Amino acid sequence: MANINDNIRGKKLFKEGSSGQNAAKDSNGEYTVSKEISDDLAGLTDISEVYNDDGLYQVNRFLLKQIEDIRQDVEELHAFIKDAFGKDSSSAASQGAKGNKGDTGSAWAKGDKGDTGATGATGPQGATGPQGATGPQGPAGSDGADGADGSDASVSGASGSFSATSGKSSVTVTVSNGLISQIK
Repeated sequence: MANINDNIRGKKLFKEGSSGQNAAKDSNGEYTVSKEISDDLAGLTDISEVYNDDGLYQVNRFLLKQIEDIRQDVEELHAFIKDAFGKDSSSAASQGAKGNKGDTGSAWAKGDKGDTGATGATGPQGATGPQGATGPQGPAGSDGADGADGSDASVSGASGSFSATSGKSSVTVTVSNGLISQIK
């Protein structure tokens, strides 16, 4: 838990003095500048000249960084204070320490049973069940009719062998003069 001081431990960067006065540190540690300088500083509204003039930028870049850091700190403090205490200081209050637990209240008589509630809506359809087992093999079918006899053909030419595979089975076929001579 943190406490906040009554003051900010800082001094103003400047305060207005009389016309034509040189800047000087007073007994409170604050700097008094001439009225002309104070008026000039109060009238500043556009810092873009510092960014656009490289000479001014190079001289002031560290101060610009420090000012941006301070601006971000003030923005965070503003958000914290507003969240913690609200925007209206007359109704702002911080939370105190937690109080002691109060005594348990006296017990009351049990009430009557309430009416039965309405029936709920029908639930969604359940998931599809697993596929059933494969049925037994059916009986063998009857033999087909014999095909017609082929005609004699004169074949000449190709000889050689080739392999054919179906599933896990493989056979080698040998051809001589255009006719299959062997299947292994």
